[in-house]
Amino acid sequence: MSRIDDLIKENISEDGKVLNLRDKYIGLRGTMEMFTKKEALQNLVTLTYSGNQIGDEGAEAIAECPYLQNVETLNLNHNEIGDEGAVALANSTNFPKLTKLSLFGNVIGDEGARAFAQSPLSKKFIKLDLYKNQFSNQGIKALTESENLKNCEELEIYRE
Repeated sequence: MSRIDDLIKENISEDGKVLNLRDKYIGLRGTMEMFTKKEALQNLVTLTYSGNQIGDEGAEAIAECPYLQNVETLNLNHNEIGDEGAVALANSTNFPKLTKLSLFGNVIGDEGARAFAQSPLSKKFIKLDLYKNQFSNQGIKALTESENLKNCEELEIYRE
């Protein structure tokens, strides 16, 4: 059994709907393996994958994963995700039930902010947390004026 299999076994709920892999330092290579695990991923409703140093390539792998169709809440905080990863996530059609996305403390700039603002897929969000990223006032403006995010109840965009 691989380290990824062990992490899944140790951190998934009994019903297979919640997987908490916060701060496991899985990295890009482990992420590439993780998101091929159909059996573990296909019934997930909540996935916490923060603090795993995945970068843009890891975010793209998650965005391209076909096994996350039931995920409603996705936490990717503190993962060094920048614009390329944000664009991939904003435009992914692999999360039809996703309503809560947290990308707190990444390195997303104006391009990534605009991707969420312009994506029609953002209409489904009731929570989008982009707090403590690297976009400027232009990114903030794009998000706050977005028609696609007008029904988002929790749009966290402050930067420091």
